[in-house]
Amino acid sequence: MRRTLPALLVALGVVVATAAAAPAHAEPIGTLACPSIPANRDPAVTLVVYRVARAYNANDKVALSAFEAGWVESHMNNLPCGDKSSLGVFQQRWDYGWGTPEQIMDAVYASTQYVTRAIVCDRNNPGYSAGQVAQCVQRSGFPDRYDQAAAVARSQLNEAARTHAIAGGSRTDVTGDGRDDIVAFTQNTLADVYVGASTGSSFAGTSVKWNDFFSIGGETASTGDVNGDGRDDIVTFAHSNTGDVYVALSAGTSFAGGGKWHDWFAPGAEIGAVGDVDGDGRDDIVAFTHDGAGDVYVALSTGTSFGPGLKWHEYFSPFGEFPALGDINGDGRDDLITFTQGPASAADVIVALSSGSGFGAPQKWHDLFAVGAELPRVGDVNGDGRDDIVTFTCNADADVYAAVSTGTGFAGTTVKWNDFFCLAGEFPYLGDYNGDGRDDIIAFTKGSLNDVHVGLSTGTGFLGGAKWHDFFGLNGETTL
Repeated sequence: MRRTLPALLVALGVVVATAAAAPAHAEPIGTLACPSIPANRDPAVTLVVYRVARAYNANDKVALSAFEAGWVESHMNNLPCGDKSSLGVFQQRWDYGWGTPEQIMDAVYASTQYVTRAIVCDRNNPGYSAGQVAQCVQRSGFPDRYDQAAAVARSQLNEAARTHAIAGGSRTDVTGDGRDDIVAFTQNTLADVYVGASTGSSFAGTSVKWNDFFSIGGETASTGDVNGDGRDDIVTFAHSNTGDVYVALSAGTSFAGGGKWHDWFAPGAEIGAVGDVDGDGRDDIVAFTHDGAGDVYVALSTGTSFGPGLKWHEYFSPFGEFPALGDINGDGRDDLITFTQGPASAADVIVALSSGSGFGAPQKWHDLFAVGAELPRVGDVNGDGRDDIVTFTCNADADVYAAVSTGTGFAGTTVKWNDFFCLAGEFPYLGDYNGDGRDDIIAFTKGSLNDVHVGLSTGTGFLGGAKWHDFFGLNGETTL
């Protein structure tokens, strides 16, 4: 049964009923006092604040100021109480012009009110610290508290950025020639989408704009063949409280205008993904609630829209884990995969196989893979029809490890497939860029160069990286 908006708002900590119980004419003083503030942040709230900051193209200082203010005021929780009439994550007061109680208790609305004011303050006062920007917006009686929270705010900002960037893998053959291409979503006010088509040995010349308004900041951009025509399309999850999902179909040389294919899926802080979970040749959409409940919802593609969102699993990939999709047993249906990403003693890989109408019981397929902050990906790197797992250390070592699927597990001890690929700050991915049936590794360097390097798969290792494009995927853009 399709989920309802009120139920999901409660799941995100948006206690609408409590806020609505305080009418505008009521005396606010003392009526909503909090007995205590939670000791820890609400991960869903931190992700909403981060996504809103991205949606407004906020710089790092403004984003950090939002996390400093949120931590000081509520420990990053959407509180239905506070001092006098204060409410929500930023403890905004409805009787001071911040909005109605219902609006302030909408974490998206409250974050928008904060971020837009902080952007103006930072523009007018470029020498301000993040804490001074927070004080400019909040006007607290204790202005020094914000900069004092910088360390914990930075940690939570980085955590939210990492969660937002979860991308286990999706096909990017947008031309339909059997070779994966590269796609960049600018995700700024222009919201352009650029493509570099693969020639088999490079990505063709200057990148070409394929769509001029798709996937604004704060949304999750992905790819997949949702209509089954052999060309991968672009998909964006709007999140926020609308939960819309938009699709722009590939014509082979451009993407058509975006159309709404679902009006309530992966809202708020949920993780959206694209894959063919029922094996009909059309990619579907999957939402991981990524919270304590760990529910997984699926909406199947009809070829022209996504059907109703249905629960296919009730506990998989809770917050802190890295969820992904892939056909790991080679039956034509994408399965669930989660990397627990703990320390070496607890970096397990758990899977749940698709039956075509649900996901089965979780099974451990590997007990030491993608430790800590490594970046895991899923793809068929040896060309046997079963998806394997790959992890990038993306540090000074720049190692790449793979564990291949046997159909019932990921083979034994992790094996190093490349010993220098993807440095810190770069973005790694997988795709079959030369069309030989084996997924290769790719790194978008970002930074000042914006180069794109590819390491081709031999079936037992990845060759050294070669530059396939010298300017693609700027800082802040989403690259696949």
